[in-house]
Amino acid sequence: MKQNLNITIRPAKQDDVQGAVPLIFSSGPDAWSYVFNEGKLTPYDFLVRSFQGTKNTISYKNHFVAEKNGEIVGTIVVYTSDRFFLLNAGTAGNIFRIYGLRAPRVAIRGLSMESMIQPPKSGRLYLGHIAVPVNQRKQGVGEALMRHAVAQFPDHSKISLDVSQVNPSAISLYNKLGFKIVESRNFPGPKGLVPDHHYMEADRSSF
Repeated sequence: MKQNLNITIRPAKQDDVQGAVPLIFSSGPDAWSYVFNEGKLTPYDFLVRSFQGTKNTISYKNHFVAEKNGEIVGTIVVYTSDRFFLLNAGTAGNIFRIYGLRAPRVAIRGLSMESMIQPPKSGRLYLGHIAVPVNQRKQGVGEALMRHAVAQFPDHSKISLDVSQVNPSAISLYNKLGFKIVESRNFPGPKGLVPDHHYMEADRSSF
């Protein structure tokens, strides 16, 4: 655990679901909604069940949370490129378990999204779901989460992430931590539904 800025950063737990899932959703609401709104099921239905599971990209086991006065005030997911494909297979399995006959529609939209937010490149440590509530922003919580997550994986020299092109505050934070835009990617679906994204990388030395 890490104490910083009156917060505690720790591995997420299964029972963090109610505090963590709304933040995870807020990390990319347009993208989550585009892929996982299907019939009567919402992204929250998918995120809650996946977060409480284990072998998938959204599992609590891959997340850290920042906690302040008993409240979750930040989330981050972190995984390595060598584990991603096994975790992604688990996520695909969840789609078919949760959505049943409607799963192919969700899966197709998910694959479409992956042309913009792509699987981690070889050797990279990947960060995502970086989210802090509005009333806790600009206090260093996001930066502390990122530094903590990177510190847990000392063997990785390259750190990567994706960020919406219309999120200047996040881009500014990532630039501060040494991230540079490697590639700008366009959303392949209907225009205007999901913002285009930047793929960014940083060297561990920046941290």
